[in-house]
Amino acid sequence: MLSFDSSLSNSLLLGNTTAFWVLKLYYNDESSFTGVSDKDRIDGSDMYHGIVSAWGNLSHSLDFFNFTTSTGNMSVKLINTDNSISGGRFSDLFSTNNYANRKWELFLNTNNAGTYDTAARMIGTGIISGDISYDTSFTNLKLLDKSSTYHKQLPTNVVDSATYANAPEKNVNKPIPMAYGDFYEKTDVGTIPTGKFDRFKHYYKSAFPAIITDKFDVGQASVEAYADNEIMHTLDSENVYIYKNGQYATLIDTVDATSNNPRIEFSGAGCKAYFPLSSSGYTTSGTGSIDNPTNLPNGVFDTSNICEFHTTSGNFFIANYAMPVINKMGEYVGITALTKFGTVTGSFEGFNKFLVGNVAYPLGVVVSNAELENSIASVFSGKTDSWEFEGVLPYKVFSSSGDKDVEVLESGIVVEFKYDSIESRTFTEIVENPSIEGADAIADTGFGGGSVQTVQENKTITRTGTKLIPAEIDYVYCSGKGRKYPAFIDADGRDNGYDEDDLIENPVYMIEDILRTELSLASANIDYDSFDASGDTSDGYLGDIYNDAVGDVEFAFSQYKFINSKDLINRICKQILSWVFISGDGKFKIKTLRRAGDYASADKTIDFNDINLKSISRTSLGAVRNDITINYNQDYGQDQFVSHVNTTDSTSQGTTVNGVSQSLKLELDADTLDSTTATQLADAYKTIFKDRKVMIDFECLRPTYNDLEIGDIVLFSNWDSNIKIYGAAMGTDYYLITSISKKPNGCSVRAIKVS
Repeated sequence: MLSFDSSLSNSLLLGNTTAFWVLKLYYNDESSFTGVSDKDRIDGSDMYHGIVSAWGNLSHSLDFFNFTTSTGNMSVKLINTDNSISGGRFSDLFSTNNYANRKWELFLNTNNAGTYDTAARMIGTGIISGDISYDTSFTNLKLLDKSSTYHKQLPTNVVDSATYANAPEKNVNKPIPMAYGDFYEKTDVGTIPTGKFDRFKHYYKSAFPAIITDKFDVGQASVEAYADNEIMHTLDSENVYIYKNGQYATLIDTVDATSNNPRIEFSGAGCKAYFPLSSSGYTTSGTGSIDNPTNLPNGVFDTSNICEFHTTSGNFFIANYAMPVINKMGEYVGITALTKFGTVTGSFEGFNKFLVGNVAYPLGVVVSNAELENSIASVFSGKTDSWEFEGVLPYKVFSSSGDKDVEVLESGIVVEFKYDSIESRTFTEIVENPSIEGADAIADTGFGGGSVQTVQENKTITRTGTKLIPAEIDYVYCSGKGRKYPAFIDADGRDNGYDEDDLIENPVYMIEDILRTELSLASANIDYDSFDASGDTSDGYLGDIYNDAVGDVEFAFSQYKFINSKDLINRICKQILSWVFISGDGKFKIKTLRRAGDYASADKTIDFNDINLKSISRTSLGAVRNDITINYNQDYGQDQFVSHVNTTDSTSQGTTVNGVSQSLKLELDADTLDSTTATQLADAYKTIFKDRKVMIDFECLRPTYNDLEIGDIVLFSNWDSNIKIYGAAMGTDYYLITSISKKPNGCSVRAIKVS
């Protein structure tokens, strides 16, 4: 809601108030303006010429189901007769002043509160369209919002040949990615051993792409790549990979990925790739036993998930596991078994052995908590050049004396090789431009600008590209943590639970970082209080819609394809059920939807006696979605999502009074690696979309409510008890404004029930 000064607010409450607008039309370098109104008005030294013949409606709307907003725009008709302004026509000013693509500002005033062009009275701002037409009677101006002046193509930084003279030719003019969130160590696998296991992507959440910017830097004797153009929270030299034949392999000779952050440097062609075994269909033999055999290759180092071998003196025990088919990735160097032991009972020396593939670990090293790697090349003699490793791999405990108990937390195979080239990633498109397909539209009537509410017919996929530009790009990949909070998170007296240099995982503040870091906006252009209302760690509305603690909503993604900044923001908004728009005061604002039981107060209460009720209706049946699938965990090497969750609502699908007798699907791609976040997002969409919503269209007969904006929450008082809301009395029901069309003496509003 706009914050009017008290003098204006009090004046608007008076029954005899006459409200009016004054408009500033800036020209040339925007240091000067021409003021216009419905009649001559003076504000100090500023003159507002009374040449406005007709005000168009100042309209703004949001799409409740797709979490997008329309531009706030209007038109104005000016008298253009001879001597109407400055001794001539308004059109004559065009010869000396250029208004096209310059700023406009609109202010609400009243006869009782004077004429002021202060920020506390501004209700709209934007740019003057270049589409200006006139005749000898009138000039017609179209006034647009500022979206086109702010938004741009992202990422803004590319591999330009001037800066990166030795970049691979195919990478020139391709985007340097933007990385957000935690791609680092998995937190649900126990303590990852730091000796050898911690360098393999298998034990990390994911890996974001880093585009190669220098094929070989002579001064550094290395290849260079960038995962972002901004300093990242965490990078390390052990977790840089190539993607080859469907697998990630660790670059052995990474020169630096820390001090040069976000630049990564590596040399040589050496790689190591880790491959877990398959426990499916394992067999055993010998005298002894094995506990929890499937835990040997399960990727978990938690001591409660241990595989344990047992055998007695003079005996042996064997468990046979399957070696996977491994695609050849380069020139073979070696193959080893990598094992993390838990508690080992008994001494492994002499004829007491622990063997993998009939190759014993060296004597005396198989001890409790050891992390050991041992060559098993002899097992594959004659097959290494062709990488024919598939087959049976036995794990054997042999005891010549004494009982032996061996705990294994994790074990797998490591193949070392030399790559012959970085594998280019081929994309069918590199420009993201999400579109709505098969949408069910609800035409808006009586709200200038034509508000439309749409929903995807079968699937809503937020990464569908529409501009097909074939591209081959050379990337390496790294597990780390993306951008840090800049100083803005602590500025302006903010207290939202985050500090400068913390990792940005909260999607609300990812949007704010895009506005500030990529679009170069400052606090004067951003309603940061609204961002804190949505994203604050303690009571942000993001936690309400996700039905979870705000800190548990974890987003992580790399923006490595070109996309318009507005499309990127809208994509994130879809995933946090929020709307970002330019407010009437010229600032970017965010409004986050909450669940029905979370509303306890309204931005404003509307007196039924002040409105003309136009209609009560429900949203379209085509907007209902009761079968929700969330795709998440994008693998950037494969360029596809590898995980999904699904939730349904049987009541909504049923044949009762609350059912629609149909399963209606919605599928959404999510910028998260976290299963809990994806699950709660699916539940949020099901909760909101499973039912039709009550809508009320009404006209406010007084300007008292012209401080309202889209996304505001309203209550109604003095509602006519004879008018039921689908059979129920109007109680303490909260409604969200989805469309508002303002004029000097009132406004038209559409609102959807959200409580």
